[in-house]
Amino acid sequence: MLKGYSDMISDMQLVFVILIITTICFLVPRFRADLVAVNALHALLLTGLITVGEAFAGFSNSVVIMVAALFIVGEGVFQSGLAQKAGDLLVKKTGNSELKLTIFMLVLVAVLSGFISNTGTVAILLPIVVSLCRQMQLHPGKLLIPMAFASSMGGALTLIGTAPNLIASQSLHDAGYGALSFFAFTPIGLAMLATGILYLWFVGRKMLDKPIENKTGTTEKFDAEELVEQYGVTNQIFAVKAPPSSDLVGSTIKELRLPSTYQITVLEVIKKEATALTRIIGRLQTQRMTIEPSYVIEADDIFLIYGEETAVKQLVANTGLTLQKGNQQLEEAHLAEVILTPRSRLINQTIQQVNFREKYGLTVLALKHQFSEPRRFNEDETLLYGDSILVHGKWKDINLLSAEKNDTVILKSAAGATDLANQTQKSMVAGIILFVMLLAMVLEWVPAVVAIVVAAVFMVLTGCVRQTDQAYQSINWQTVILIACMLPMATALENTGGVTFLSEGLIQSLGGVGPIAVLAGLYAITSLFSQFISNTATAVLLFPVAILTAEQMGVSPFPMVMAVAFSSSMAFATPVATPPNAMVMAAGKYSFLDFVRVGIPLQILIAIIAILLVPLMFPF
Repeated sequence: MLKGYSDMISDMQLVFVILIITTICFLVPRFRADLVAVNALHALLLTGLITVGEAFAGFSNSVVIMVAALFIVGEGVFQSGLAQKAGDLLVKKTGNSELKLTIFMLVLVAVLSGFISNTGTVAILLPIVVSLCRQMQLHPGKLLIPMAFASSMGGALTLIGTAPNLIASQSLHDAGYGALSFFAFTPIGLAMLATGILYLWFVGRKMLDKPIENKTGTTEKFDAEELVEQYGVTNQIFAVKAPPSSDLVGSTIKELRLPSTYQITVLEVIKKEATALTRIIGRLQTQRMTIEPSYVIEADDIFLIYGEETAVKQLVANTGLTLQKGNQQLEEAHLAEVILTPRSRLINQTIQQVNFREKYGLTVLALKHQFSEPRRFNEDETLLYGDSILVHGKWKDINLLSAEKNDTVILKSAAGATDLANQTQKSMVAGIILFVMLLAMVLEWVPAVVAIVVAAVFMVLTGCVRQTDQAYQSINWQTVILIACMLPMATALENTGGVTFLSEGLIQSLGGVGPIAVLAGLYAITSLFSQFISNTATAVLLFPVAILTAEQMGVSPFPMVMAVAFSSSMAFATPVATPPNAMVMAAGKYSFLDFVRVGIPLQILIAIIAILLVPLMFPF
């Protein structure tokens, strides 16, 4: 028996070693969270701490299936235009009032986040809010942190709002206590949201008040000249003309090999064409278009090229082109400012590897790393979290990129409004599917996982998600893999006595004061971990601790589990705490300290509300 006890202690220590290393790796931005979780799973399996069945049980867990299906449901809401209609509603209801904009935006973001991905909600509304700020002469930084915080608070409103809520319900069900209802989180979540909105309006907003950064930023109209100036490429746009005598006439752009020979890029051509009307009035019509590699140079074509002045002069000297005087402006509809999403597949790839031109039909003009000045890009430069990019191309290609919310978000653009989201007129269908899914879950007609999976299938069958491939692409596999691989870590902690060890430690340190003190301790521990590592991973590890602690104290596990669930979602103090926090950091030009200054007081306020209300709504 002693040997068996000794082996158990040894196994428990080994699990904690693996857990500590995993946590440290989660903190290193260089390592992807899902890859860390996969390696942790391998470590547990190879050391014999879990069986093969236990190792891969997470992949068949209903929570993992629900999370994956919810991404497809959310994609249907986005592609059908239903989410965009909510954004349009924000524009209509705002008027010219900062109060209306702030309050309506916070409520809208929270409500949407309660039913679909908070990251997707922020991706949809981010460019709309930035545009409204520009119209109302407000710095975007004044509203973007509040928007990110509201998305986190909104996720805590319903069972499907965030992954920790689903895991909380499943954990209670597996422990024999029954699942949580769809609106079990709503009363406390609404109290937190109301408190958060009041704090963000009266206090947080003032901490983030910044002057408008440029003289032209107060105009409603998208200003291409301003954007080009901000990215420092104004002096790198030149116009050259191909005279009739030039040897280049009749050649294609591809044949000239300008990027490799001169390190310059041809962006647009301005040409004059004669039509029946122009022949009558004696004036040629000017046409401007983006350049294709197959374009054949004609006499008197004027090209807008991007490159260093010395390279342009060398091109002119070698080819007989003539340099045009005066500043030449690029077509506004051909420009856009793009930011990378926190989980973008482009992060840690070079611009050459991404192959922007071939993949998206767009040319990268300049790149801005976080906390750095914008500069002309280098093909070997690695794209990093927080980067923003100035791109040039056809407005149709810009709109195609704007429809892709997984990797990038179009922050500023004058391109015509895309009809991609609305072309199938499926927004009503998507709304009906979403409503029926929610009704089935609330009235418990079928298990939650069935309702969500059926809704996801109908989003594809009805064309709300236009292609099956897009349904698969919409799933954030990093989140799915993270949950599936971290669930066995909780199993290993339970098998080796680690959960009991943590539970007894909490009881010994705080149990003497009472269950509320233990609940507060659980909330604080969860809150601390959620600031730096995935809230999903934190919740997976601490729910078993919460349940066992309650059982050992002889009280209901529901308040302990709810405390962990709320705490894991309410992460405001760092930009890496949640994907929405990370997403608005670049767009709002925030520093790490901006999140600390605004987030910590809100963190404390929400914690007080949770500690007071959770025991009232879910008695011990």
